[in-house]
Order: sequence, then structure tokens, then C-alpha cells
Amino acid sequence: MRRRRFLTSVAGVAVVSGYRGVPAATRLNGRIGIVGGGILGCSIALHLARRGAEVTVFEREGPAAGATGNSFAWMNASFSKRPHSYHELNWRGLQGWRRLEAELGGALEVSWGGSLEYRIEADRVRLLHEQLARSQRWGYPIHQVDEARFLELEPGLTPEAPVLAAIWASAEGHIEPRSATRALWAAAEAAGAKFLIAEVNALDIGYGVLRGVRTSAGDHELDTLVLAAGVQAPELARQAGVDVPLIESPGILAHSTPAKTVVNRIVLAPSIHVKQAAGGKVVAGVGFAGAGSTDHSRAVGEEIFRETAKVLPAAAGLEVDEVSLGYRVLPRDGHPIVGFDPAAPGIYFASMHSGITMAPVMGMFAAMEILDDVEVTLLSDYRLARFSS
Repeated sequence: MRRRRFLTSVAGVAVVSGYRGVPAATRLNGRIGIVGGGILGCSIALHLARRGAEVTVFEREGPAAGATGNSFAWMNASFSKRPHSYHELNWRGLQGWRRLEAELGGALEVSWGGSLEYRIEADRVRLLHEQLARSQRWGYPIHQVDEARFLELEPGLTPEAPVLAAIWASAEGHIEPRSATRALWAAAEAAGAKFLIAEVNALDIGYGVLRGVRTSAGDHELDTLVLAAGVQAPELARQAGVDVPLIESPGILAHSTPAKTVVNRIVLAPSIHVKQAAGGKVVAGVGFAGAGSTDHSRAVGEEIFRETAKVLPAAAGLEVDEVSLGYRVLPRDGHPIVGFDPAAPGIYFASMHSGITMAPVMGMFAAMEILDDVEVTLLSDYRLARFSS
């Protein structure tokens, strides 16, 4: 099927008419490519394929080879998720994981039980209470717990100092990101999506309109391209004449070999964050703000587990299986970049730090915007154009 292009002439120059460059009817029956086989790209592929779209995913290494596979994979809509529209997207993402868990029949390794966070510094308790009150006003299932409940939730936890305040966000959970991405990949394939292990080297753009991509496995004609390529997205976007502003944000995590129960849920201590996957592996890190170093040697992993054992004695003696270094997909203002942009017709952008949490709802919304020619209101604040206005 050849692409239908609608052009008008302004002073003898051909320009694309319309916001997206490709009519909705063509997109529905046309060829959609997705760059990136992480959890976000696989979710978008699944939701598009289930709608009957012709989808090809281009992934240069394999499922979850980039930021996804090195993520702590904490699914939450907690304090950092603001303003309200961003909180709402993350909250819907949590509910979306419940939906996918039921639909995929046990293929997902999802651990629920919430997160337990506490404060031992007096100057931080007031801020915690303010954040808690805001989340509760937004209807989020989170509340303060007393000492008895705290110990019931995590009996093996020995805080560094007397706990001045503790909260439990009961609806939160975590996943094993690599196996979850493989599960979404398989489900998308079953729905008709095609996956190619190939690197996208260039975009084929003519007269300002996307025509396809050039890859290490040959050229492919496309009507619409989804850029869910993580930290590689800016390089490809520049070929379309637009800037996707990301901040370099490395993250280091220590992963243990399978162990007996160390922790029951996500624990967010002042010095460490830790979880235990369904298969027994303990995963821990020392901060969410971005690592100050990219050293991910075994010695770094051992130090992380020594810090973990200070608050979770059962972690003493954990054997390091892997120390991962990942680069978070962090837009300049911390919020998602999602949707079509007038400057790049035919290209749908999908770059975000909370891709794990929001993958189910972003997959659903992306399919709606691409196939139904609508603009989802909840995404209005997160268009690429905000950086140029």
C-alpha cells in the first residue's frame, strides 16, 4: 500500500497540511513503526496490535536492553508525581498493571504490597506530612502508620535511629522489568506485532513528511513512527529537526543472587531503597536522584548491600550477582514527552522517566491518539512543544 500524502502549496513551497501529517484512516490501515523494545515500546506495540494496526518494533539488542532492564521498577504515584495530571497518569498506570496482570494470565512477575517509607530527621517530618496530606486529598491510598503497624509490615527492619514518621502506600508494587518486558513482547507478537533486532540508523523524511526508516536490516516504509528509544531518542529526533531535551541521569543498582526473605515490600529508608523480586533476588540502590559516579564494579554492589544490612540485618551476607548501570530517560523538566508534534509530522514521541509505572496507560493512550485522531486531555501538559514555547 502506498502512502497518501496531502500537500498544499504556499508561495511555491510544498508544506504538510494538518497537525499530524498522515490522515487517521491511513494510520489505522497503515504501517506503524516503533523504535525501542523497552517496556514502553512493547506496551505501545501491544495496544496498537490489539487494535488491528500493522506494527513493527525495531530493537537493536533485545527486550529491556536499555533503561528498562536497569530500572528499580517501583510502580508508584507517590510524592514526586506532581502536578495532579502527572499523579493521575501514574495512578492510572498502577491500575493498568492490575489489568495487564489479569489479561496476561500470570506471565508478569508483579509484586504488590505497597511501599514503606520512614523519616528519622525532625526537619523532614513536616514535609512528609505535607506530602502525605496532598496525596490523600488526591484520593491516593497512602497513610501514616504507628510503630506496631510498622513492625507488622516489616518485622525485619531495624531503622538507623528512632522513627519519627512512617507512611505506607498500600497500592504500590514492583515488577521484574526484564521478564515483564519479555511478557509484553510475547503478547504483542501474539496480537500480530513484528519485532526486528535491528538498529535504526536514519529517518527517511521527504518534504517534511516521514516516509520510513533506514535500519541495519534494510529500509522500511512507514506511515507513522513511534520514538520510544530511551536515551537514543534525541539523536533520531534531530534528524526530524526537533530537540528532545533529556538530562543524563545514571542509576546504579546492586542485584543479589536468590536469597531467603529479606524484605516483604519496597522499603524506602533514608540511606537506601530496597525490594525483593518474586524469584528471591534482592535489588537495592542508594538514591533516586542519579548516581554521582558510573562505577558499577562488584565492590560498589558489595558496599550497597552493606548499607542495606544496616537497616535489614537479613541482608548481611548477600552475594552480588550483578551491579547494573542504567541511564534514566529523564526529560529536562522531569515530566513525560509524549504525542505528535507539529514540527515532525508522522512521528509520535514517547520519552519519560516513569515509563515503568505508566507503560500500560501510555500504551493505551498512544494507541488512541495514533489510531483515533484524538488528543487525550491528560497528556496535554506533556507535549514536546512546551520546550519551544
